[in-house]
Amino acid sequence: MSFLYSAPDPKEVRALKLFLIATLAVGALASLVAKPVPVAVAPWAIAPLWTLSYGWMAVAGWLAWKRVGLKSFALALFSAQLALNLVWRVVPLPALGMAMSICALATLILFARRNLVAAVTFLPCVIWSLFVSLPMNGFWHVR
Repeated sequence: MSFLYSAPDPKEVRALKLFLIATLAVGALASLVAKPVPVAVAPWAIAPLWTLSYGWMAVAGWLAWKRVGLKSFALALFSAQLALNLVWRVVPLPALGMAMSICALATLILFARRNLVAAVTFLPCVIWSLFVSLPMNGFWHVR
């Protein structure tokens, strides 16, 4: 019966918890000091969407970590886009939004090369980041 159920590796479970804590802490910190972002979403839906996005980011980062390890360029870009996400939420400048979007897209590409499941898990985060940052860059206007 061991082929039907195998206990999860404690190291992997601990790493997943750390990824969740780190990304959700960034999201919580950003929500405390964030400036309102002009998006065409109902105000009551913004907080759950950000929380879901940070949760997916954590799972994607964990999946990539399982494949490439912590000392990889993919995880460095993942950390950079997470930091840019925090900074952009505090100071929503168009240049920071563009940098966050480019970094998120590069992270997605690197994840796709290493772990397709991590890339698919990270894709909603990239879409949400583009959705909230591109209107500020003037690519289109949501009124």
